[in-house]
Amino acid sequence: MDGRGYLGRRNHTLTTVRFHDVYKFMMEGFNHQNAIFGLDISQEERSEGPSPVFAVVFRPVALGVDASLTCMRIEVLDAVSCAEDGTLGS
Repeated sequence: MDGRGYLGRRNHTLTTVRFHDVYKFMMEGFNHQNAIFGLDISQEERSEGPSPVFAVVFRPVALGVDASLTCMRIEVLDAVSCAEDGTLGS
């Protein structure tokens, strides 16, 4: 924590993920930037069909894409250390 009591950010990572067997896909506001404020992933049980599934919500910023999906599996393809601005090799 910093002197004001805020949790500091560290270990910035550029991560590539793949969502498998996607359904219930929704996307609005797709544009040239597609910035997101956050990515929420929760595990859910279904009443019918295979479980568990993952509910994924991309939380938009002012000019970002608003999207959500449900999928059966999430795979991390790559995770590379980067600077806070997204440049690689920090």
